[in-house]
Amino acid sequence: MSAGPKVPSEDLLSQKWDRVISNFVVKTGLGLSAGIVASALLFKKRSWPIAIAGGWGFGVAYADAQRVFHPYHVPGVQFEKQKPSV
Repeated sequence: MSAGPKVPSEDLLSQKWDRVISNFVVKTGLGLSAGIVASALLFKKRSWPIAIAGGWGFGVAYADAQRVFHPYHVPGVQFEKQKPSV
């Protein structure tokens, strides 16, 4: 018997997309916010800190999306093959 109820693949994919999109919005927004604060306080209202911090937030979100959709590509993670149960 199975351990729990089966979840359709569409639901799994939609959960992954929801997580990726929310991470993108949050991390890019935090990067832009940090860039705006740094620009205003430290760099005489230049625009390059905003671009760098926003790009950093986008890059972190993209890396997290790669880990969500392709867990086999994460260094150090090993998946054990299971024998099929009949």
